[in-house]
Amino acid sequence: MAFNLTRMTIYALISAIEEDLRSLIKSYISEEKFITPEILNRAKGRIEKDIGVLFGGIELNELIDYFDLGDTFQTINSNKSVFPAHISKTIKEMTKNLELIIPVRNRVMHIRPLNFDDLQMVSEFCKKLVDLDRSIKWENIDRTIKRLKENPSFVLSLDVVTYDEDESISHNLPIPDFDETGLIGRDNEVQQIKQLCLGAFPVISIVGEGGIGKSALALKVAYELIEKGTPFEAVVWVTSKTTQITLNEIKEIKGAIDSSLGVIQEIGKKIVGEDFDNNNLNEVIEYLATFKIALFIDNLETILDENIRQFVGALPQGSKIIITSRIGLGAYEYPIKLQGIEESYASQLLRSVAKIRGVEVLFKQTEKILRGYVNRMHRNPSYIKWFVSSVHTGLSPENVLQNSNTFLDFCMSNVYKYLSLDAQKLTTSMQCAPGLKDIPELTYLNDFEAIQAQKAIQELMATNMLSQSSVAKGASVKTTYQLSELARAYLGKHHKPSQTFQKEIRDKRNKLNSIFEEQMNRKTRNKYSARNIKFRDKSDRVIAKKLYDAQTYISNSEHDKAFEILQDAQRLAPDYFEVARFMAYFYQKSGNLADAREQYDLAIVLSPKTPQLHYWFGKFLLHSEESIDEAVTQFEIAYKLDCEAIEVALALARGYLFQHKFGMTQNILNGLTSVIETADEHLLRMFFDTEIQVLYRTADDFSKSGDMEKAMLALEAMKSKFEELEEKYKDKHMRKKLGKCTFQLSRIFKSEVYSMKERATSMKDWIENESSIQNIL
Repeated sequence: MAFNLTRMTIYALISAIEEDLRSLIKSYISEEKFITPEILNRAKGRIEKDIGVLFGGIELNELIDYFDLGDTFQTINSNKSVFPAHISKTIKEMTKNLELIIPVRNRVMHIRPLNFDDLQMVSEFCKKLVDLDRSIKWENIDRTIKRLKENPSFVLSLDVVTYDEDESISHNLPIPDFDETGLIGRDNEVQQIKQLCLGAFPVISIVGEGGIGKSALALKVAYELIEKGTPFEAVVWVTSKTTQITLNEIKEIKGAIDSSLGVIQEIGKKIVGEDFDNNNLNEVIEYLATFKIALFIDNLETILDENIRQFVGALPQGSKIIITSRIGLGAYEYPIKLQGIEESYASQLLRSVAKIRGVEVLFKQTEKILRGYVNRMHRNPSYIKWFVSSVHTGLSPENVLQNSNTFLDFCMSNVYKYLSLDAQKLTTSMQCAPGLKDIPELTYLNDFEAIQAQKAIQELMATNMLSQSSVAKGASVKTTYQLSELARAYLGKHHKPSQTFQKEIRDKRNKLNSIFEEQMNRKTRNKYSARNIKFRDKSDRVIAKKLYDAQTYISNSEHDKAFEILQDAQRLAPDYFEVARFMAYFYQKSGNLADAREQYDLAIVLSPKTPQLHYWFGKFLLHSEESIDEAVTQFEIAYKLDCEAIEVALALARGYLFQHKFGMTQNILNGLTSVIETADEHLLRMFFDTEIQVLYRTADDFSKSGDMEKAMLALEAMKSKFEELEEKYKDKHMRKKLGKCTFQLSRIFKSEVYSMKERATSMKDWIENESSIQNIL
């Protein structure tokens, strides 16, 4: 079995430590009584495993040859009086370090993934041990260190020998290919996936772009699961990897599994055995039901089809499937979306690989420069290793970074070619319109239906080609999307949008911008206009366009078209309060008052502090449902949120008027006196009308209660107020309302209060005169 240079270097150094410690024991211990029975029995067990059977007596020195690292320093520490003081002291001082090296030794001997600092720790310990006390002969360590300096590759000729039992559960895991540096920067993900494997989820997927470290992470987790104490009886690894990247090309792997049936057959052979019936999927399922098996399927995207989905869907309880893929299954799974490693870890990886491979131009660079490199490589571990290998050939770092087509193609080609046409079009439009985009804008730019855009986004999210950002907006959460850094780099080199398509997207974006600018200008005029749309931010432009279109159709009584547009807007932005308001307006105009009320309620739930919503809801309650008290409640909320709005103040004043709270009406009108001249003509007419109404309604209340004097005073005040108005405001509607005063006058005449009859007669003549003018108008 071939191991890499890092693992074999550690093996050579640890073997040298063990040999030198055994030599020390042989030099000072000559009787078995100084060795504990446990250590002796372990040594005999290793001899028996090595030669098959024990014959007769065994010399002590022969037993010592089978001591492992822990046996050696434990023996020396247990027999301090037997060894010279300087040796006992040195070993005692080094015991903690030796205890730390035992797990490293076990990782090497039992073929477990190495940690990134294993080689450094063992190397530094060996140098420290030699320098600590030169009187102790560390011949093997000295010799090994010198040989490593002269010819590091000599370790590749060594054989890893271990006689200890590997107590792990049954598995077929391959040798980790990240021994060179260890798995840097993925500790949190390892623990998360391990917990998921031990939890309730039957299928876990590790999804990410090529080279991001999916296989390495899965293999690290798989090795964690083979240790004693996990609930699994076996861990099985199957790969469908079909290509590998070299410095200059992407090479096909000969004999690779390239179909779903091939993978299922391979799984069957690994789980059931070589006599597995290639066509009997039920036999595999039966084994997975009988035994708790953790099944790892690597590089699933190359063979993802209905056969695989059917197999995964039939997974019985107890066993687990962990897959790595550039494309998610889309169902059944708990997905872990893998991104690039953190900047500090990426820099550490680059420096470590460069140092191991002797690329001085890289490992001696400053931290700032290395971080700049790794960010340009999107902190992709395989990209970083490929970069170091390329620089090792003599190319400059900048040359490699600017000519990375081969690596980008390796990372993304398997993903892009499996995308639907809609998803591919979406990536093209997102190249033309960089930055975060929401679903409505992507729908508009690509001429998609809402559901069409959502499916394409879901597909791209499953491949990690998109990144997303979510921000709270009032009672809702706004989610936006953009191409991932690696996807943008790949698409920019291999799938650039045409000039025609770029112009089409540019024209559409300009149109959206003009909508936004137009709305901003309208906003300065009247934010309480029914056509005014309150933007949460610039991205609401697409929905605003749809709402304007719907409103036009409603005005033209084309309700079917309006409803279709509003439904599409609702699918795209269900959390946007303006969509609910326009839907309420549609139902109101259609006569469906119950649904209109429901939509107004929804709008207010989505944005409770928007005064316009309370204002419009109040108008609906007042005019459509004639629910004065509820309407006033909404006007009061709007007034509290925006007390300077003339529209709101007048609506509340008229609400109080209809509730016969004339004093409160008059207070609001008095407050508007100083600003009403700034209002438009419609609001001015409403203000003057309210001033007239509050006086004749006051007169009506007094006349009904029998207080004729106050009633008459109110009518005379109304007359004075009316005569002060400019002629253009004395329209037929206002004059028509004057006619209602005849009821109050008839009550005054009937009261037979002589002193008031003359005033009442004069008032009657005046009203009749104004009414005649109304008839002329």
